[in-house]
Amino acid sequence: MNKIIIDPLTRVEGHGRIELILKDGRLDDVRVRMLESPRLFEKIVVGRKYDEVAELVCRICAICSAVHKLTSLEALEQAMGIEVPPLAKAIRELLLLGGHLQSHALHLFCLVLPDFSGAVSIVELLKAGNPLAAAGLELKAFGNHIQELVGGRVIHPVNPVIGGVMYRPQSQQLQDLAANLEVWQRKWPAYAGDFIASARFPFARAVRGTPLATGQTDSFSLCGDSLWTGKGRAFPASSYRQILEEQPNDESYAKSSCGESGPFIVGALARARLAAARDCAQISLPTTNDIYANNIAQVNEIGWALEHARILTETILNAGDDASLIVESIQPGGGVGTAVKEAPRGLLVHHYVVDEWGYVAAADVVTPTAINQLTMKQQILDDLAGGGDEEQMRMVTEQMRMVTEQIVRAFDPCISCAVHLLEV
Repeated sequence: MNKIIIDPLTRVEGHGRIELILKDGRLDDVRVRMLESPRLFEKIVVGRKYDEVAELVCRICAICSAVHKLTSLEALEQAMGIEVPPLAKAIRELLLLGGHLQSHALHLFCLVLPDFSGAVSIVELLKAGNPLAAAGLELKAFGNHIQELVGGRVIHPVNPVIGGVMYRPQSQQLQDLAANLEVWQRKWPAYAGDFIASARFPFARAVRGTPLATGQTDSFSLCGDSLWTGKGRAFPASSYRQILEEQPNDESYAKSSCGESGPFIVGALARARLAAARDCAQISLPTTNDIYANNIAQVNEIGWALEHARILTETILNAGDDASLIVESIQPGGGVGTAVKEAPRGLLVHHYVVDEWGYVAAADVVTPTAINQLTMKQQILDDLAGGGDEEQMRMVTEQMRMVTEQIVRAFDPCISCAVHLLEV
């Protein structure tokens, strides 16, 4: 029995490795190891007052800080019976879209694009004058600009707080943002077409996993209070534990989702497939059905996000001067809250129990990369299943490292988010 160890995984967020176990020249097993130092955030926030928690949990990951903070705030507000003003919700959602744009741009153009030409990194592409690489960095910078404008800073936003937001961006800033969004909407179809035309993905079998996502019943959205599964059923967000049935994983510092409807797949492809099942026409479904379609689904989401961000910007701009931004008086109180949102790489869950004095008694956070673990393992097994004579297997073995990393990258993993789940 031989073992191929891919350590470290390159061009992914966080630290991990993959072990390919070969028996008689064939792939027999795969171990997906997420080994970044565990963060233990669920224990850190226990005993903390309600207004401290979101500031802590957004430190789980710099790339995903906005969606972590917004999901945490919503869960805490639900637990305490706080209803956020409509204008504050719009500002928060615009912040969410800024994070979505910059993360998708980072993944597609900095991490995936080099695979199409065999480049080592985006630096090599930039030195060669690759226009897509330059456009990707420009889009990432634009997403960061939205986060800074709406969130107060690019990483770990300060504007969203319990009960709403602290400020509304100035009118001129919003007008400039709306104009820039229109420019990007005009430019994006050409960039999207060039990216898809340049895509060179390896052979892949049908994508594994039961799609799982949140969203609205009649429209595509990154926000919702239900969980949709590939069987076309909707469940309340509070039932996430029964659906996922998380268990410790001997191969990883992140728990695995072992529910009977799984293994699950979350992310852009799952969102697109479930939206299509609900006849939500705002997002296009990729024409292929392998794991690399997840990247094409991300391309399609960027176009949707630019349009939706422009609509939200105009909504915020046109809101009356007297529109409320925050709940004026907050009284600490006990309760249980569960919030779900779509992070760029899939479903994110925050769950809190708050006591009558406003202190957190229990916390649980489930991240998309942790949910995807088992499906990632099965996808590698499926796509690398080989056969044939010794020469064919030798060639397959030489390519296993490259293809395995491309499969993992296609899931857009964020190992930094996943490993905090370990409880000692």
